[in-house]
Amino acid sequence: MKTIVGFLSRPHGYDALSAIVKSQNYKIIKLYTHKLNPKSQDPQRSIRTDYELFVKKCTDNSIPLTSIDSMNDEIIDFPDCDYILEISWRYRIPKNIIDKARIAAFGIHRGKLPDFPGAEPIKQALLNGEKKIVLSAHYLEKDIDAGNIISTIEFPVNYNGDKNLDVNIQTIRDEITPLFSKLVFQTLNILEK
Repeated sequence: MKTIVGFLSRPHGYDALSAIVKSQNYKIIKLYTHKLNPKSQDPQRSIRTDYELFVKKCTDNSIPLTSIDSMNDEIIDFPDCDYILEISWRYRIPKNIIDKARIAAFGIHRGKLPDFPGAEPIKQALLNGEKKIVLSAHYLEKDIDAGNIISTIEFPVNYNGDKNLDVNIQTIRDEITPLFSKLVFQTLNILEK
C-alpha cells in the first residue's frame, strides 16, 4: 500500500480525502488542512464550515490531522511518504517538504495551467471566454502552480446568462468537485507506471 500525505482544503479536497480513505491501494498517513477562513474572505477568521468534516473523516480513519492557518506555521514531524497531494492549499509548500515524497509530490489545480495559475482560475477562464474548465494535476515546485502537467480533466462550461458571474463560478465549483478524486486516481495511475 502506497502512503500519501495530504495538504487538502475545501470541498474538492474533502472529495479527494473521502475517495482515498476508501481505496485499497493508498493510505493517507497525515493530513494538513485549514481550520480558519482566509482573512481576505473573513476578517474575523471564523472556523471553516467544512472543517468538522475533515476532523470527523480523519478521526474515523485514524489519520493524524494538523491545521495550518498562517504561512508562518511550521510543518513539523513530517512523515516519510510515497506521495504528497495538494488541493486548494493557501500557502507555498516548502521545497524541503516537497522533496520528502519518495515517488512524487503533486497538486490538483482547478484551472488550466499554465494559462490560469493562482487564485480564481475559474473566474479567469470565464472572463477569458473559455468554453471548458480544465483541472490540472501538476508536480509541486517551489513556485505555486509552476510544475509540469501530469494529467488533466476537462469540464464544459455551463454558463447561465441569467445569473451573475459569482453565482456561475460557485455553480461550476460545485459541479467539478467530484472530478478532483477522479483526477487524483488518474494521476496516481500515471505515476505508478
